Amino acid sequence: MKRSPTFNQIQPDQAIAICSREQAAQLVEYDHYRVNVLGREGVLLTGTWSLAEASAPPFILTVIFRSAGQSPLAPEQVQKLVNELKFQVRGQAR
Repeated sequence: MKRSPTFNQIQPDQAIAICSREQAAQLVEYDHYRVNVLGREGVLLTGTWSLAEASAPPFILTVIFRSAGQSPLAPEQVQKLVNELKFQVRGQAR
């Protein structure tokens, strides 16, 4: 799968993962919902995908770890999907 140029630009306090079109379609409606990633509470950022069906892959899911407590908790099925993704964090070997 081809990587986005932003894939290598992981910022501090965030994690990213590549999603398939199917995964993106299931996650797109949960922009700014809270999930647990790598043992940390974070917030999904899917708003840039707009309509997953119209966007071109790859779909880069970003989770930020600041201000997570202010966001609604994602449903269990969303957390299960997030648990299946392989996240990268800054300083972690790819």
